[in-house]
Amino acid sequence: MARPLRIDFPDSFYHVLSRGNEKRKIFYDARDYERFLEILGRMAEKFSLEIHAYVLMPNHYHLLVRTRYGNLSRAIQWLGVSYSVWFNRKHDRVGHLFHGRFKSFLAENERYLTALCLYVHGNPVRARLVERPADYRWSSYRAYLQGAHSVPWLTTDLLLSFHGNSRKRTERAHDAYLARGANIFEDLHYGLFLGTKQYAEQCLKKLKIEKHPEKPQTRRVRGDLPTVALRLLTVLGEKEPRNLLESRRRAPRPPRDLAMYLLAHLGTFTHREIGEFFGVGYTAVTEAVKRAASALARDRKLKERMERLLIDF
Repeated sequence: MARPLRIDFPDSFYHVLSRGNEKRKIFYDARDYERFLEILGRMAEKFSLEIHAYVLMPNHYHLLVRTRYGNLSRAIQWLGVSYSVWFNRKHDRVGHLFHGRFKSFLAENERYLTALCLYVHGNPVRARLVERPADYRWSSYRAYLQGAHSVPWLTTDLLLSFHGNSRKRTERAHDAYLARGANIFEDLHYGLFLGTKQYAEQCLKKLKIEKHPEKPQTRRVRGDLPTVALRLLTVLGEKEPRNLLESRRRAPRPPRDLAMYLLAHLGTFTHREIGEFFGVGYTAVTEAVKRAASALARDRKLKERMERLLIDF
């Protein structure tokens, strides 16, 4: 099955949704929710993202974020891996915590940003977990109404300004939205763009111009491929990583396979680019990634080490 299209535009607003595998819970107790929020705050700082709204439901979460660089995919991947590693250790479990890849779509303007914020905060009410949004502990709603509940890494100024910087007006807007039962997704086009048809067409044209979603801004944050690859090989134990590159045509070697696996999962470089650096073809990179994945499936400690590398790199 083909992967869903990823759109990583800089300076853009996104609604992000990720569910637990097989619709199972991703939060068992209060500490799980607290830990996720801690990691979410670190993600915002690490990837220069603005978090404008969030809600953590028992088996999924919603975020309303704004990107500075075109790095949403990398940021949400880091969030998922970071929390999954911690969660699995705490609850003595193995396997995927989240179901597949996260879902996301772009929001066009103030109207849709406001509607998304109201929608995100209304989730616990629609799920009948609480009667009012303010009764739910694990969302950003209280931060919009009460300064005492503000979260340092949460950005509230923009959405509050849409309601005249009035917390009382913001509260009334939420109540009115829930009473109407409005469906904002009637204006979702191609499953990717929330806004007018014209906005959706403009985004599609932009996608056609840009052959892939990895932006130069993202690469500058992390470094170019040779720099990142040599750093990875060094971390993986290669004392002379350039010597490994000189033997590129020989039989596969585990460190090289693992380096290709990590580069592929960083989300910044294509298989073709990785192959060009290592002196092999696109297919050889795919096979190396498969060999590394098989090795990780057999060696739990090695898998945990690679997950930590993906988190920290």
